[in-house]
Amino acid sequence: MRPHLSRPFSRADRYLYEKVTAIGPPALDPVTPRFVQATDHMAPWLLVSATLAAVGGPRLRRTALRAIAAAGAANAASFVVKNLVTRSRPDSSRVPSARRPYRTYGNSSFPSGHTAAAAAFAGGIAVDAPRPLSAVVWGIAGAVALSRVHSGVHYPGDVAGGLAIGAATAVLSRAALPARPELVSGARTVPEGSAGGDPEGSGVTVVVNPRSAGTGIGSPSFGDTADRVTRSLPKARIVPLTPDDDMAAVMDEAARTSRILAVSGGDGTANAAARAALEHDRPLLVLPTGTLNNFARTLGLTSVETALRAYANGHLARVDVGEADGRVFLNTATFGSHPRLVRRRDRWAPRIGKWPAFGLALWRDLREVEPTPTRIDGRPTRVWWAFVGNCRYRTHGRVPAMRERLDDGRLDVRVLGASRHSPRWHALTDILFDRSRGGDGYSSRLATELTLSLPAGHRHMSLDGEVWECGETVRFTKRPAALRVIVADTP
Repeated sequence: MRPHLSRPFSRADRYLYEKVTAIGPPALDPVTPRFVQATDHMAPWLLVSATLAAVGGPRLRRTALRAIAAAGAANAASFVVKNLVTRSRPDSSRVPSARRPYRTYGNSSFPSGHTAAAAAFAGGIAVDAPRPLSAVVWGIAGAVALSRVHSGVHYPGDVAGGLAIGAATAVLSRAALPARPELVSGARTVPEGSAGGDPEGSGVTVVVNPRSAGTGIGSPSFGDTADRVTRSLPKARIVPLTPDDDMAAVMDEAARTSRILAVSGGDGTANAAARAALEHDRPLLVLPTGTLNNFARTLGLTSVETALRAYANGHLARVDVGEADGRVFLNTATFGSHPRLVRRRDRWAPRIGKWPAFGLALWRDLREVEPTPTRIDGRPTRVWWAFVGNCRYRTHGRVPAMRERLDDGRLDVRVLGASRHSPRWHALTDILFDRSRGGDGYSSRLATELTLSLPAGHRHMSLDGEVWECGETVRFTKRPAALRVIVADTP
């Protein structure tokens, strides 16, 4: 038998219900049912999320994903509770007929699923959305909660239950997808004076990788990027990469024959350019046209226009690079489950797009992947996922979000180990609740070098998003202040 709500609670709730349904001018009664039914099936939250994903940058797209995921989880949790708790809908005979919704809600009254979804969405938005947007969403959520009682569909206690569920799922969503604040002006670097480039771009070679173009609305195409470069640097040489080109060879030739090497693409393209720039000791300018652009954003280069202005201002600096057996990485090197996820994503991306491919690959890995037996600095460890960052990453929850320095000479080592009992459950709780169990589990530390041993069948590593088949033993080191880069203005 399913449980019922207690009688004292029900009596108090009915009293409040009568007070709420008695307020409001009759002229607004016809508006209420239209608003109530407009909120069915999470319609306003889907609309807001789709708008943010379409017109917002990476930060707002992350906000939209967090908020809609929280709303969906709250809606599902409310449905489960409805099937565990029996409570009849309120007697709405005293509510004006013009105010009642056009449809009948027949399932259990407790809790209010609409309120739960609204509170969860607003809580997910409030983490890092602009305050005016957050205020508007909270206003709509409050109107949803009030309308559920005012229209006679729910008791106030049902709304309170929905608010509690929504708040709980919003907290979980913040842990799973924490805020990723952007750097105001770029990470700290080692200043080196002026780049001394020609204002019109003489001596600059720009290698453009069309395959790195971002997928969002507003992402520049090859032609768009080339036009912007030509307008700002009419004497620069533009070299487009084709699918048949050897990227390393093209970058090497471009660096050898120019004074400044510029590259348009994502993190993998910037990695290839950095190798050539280091080999020929050329300054590197990154035009961010990829999907994530972590390295460019860390330098304060948040758009192609920002990067071109940085070239005009000529601020030159040096930054650290990481190495894994002589292979350079600017952001991260990962091993464990991540390289397999990257391979799947890259295999499926041409057919369904990069972000859907990433989501599908992640889902497959969560179901199928097994811990990788490794030895880290001689210590045996079963690893779900491991991350070696070039300089210390700022942490929000378990997600390495950003760097405030690119000159600290350190490797940021983070390992999510597998416990002996219920390893997937423990890994999930470690990530969501920022929990360290000691021994097995999540660990993080800073180092200047690291030695890794991988067994046969697991010798793959991802360097800045590009998968590399490594040997049995890999040694990680740092090259402090080795790479010259053009950076954004500093305050």
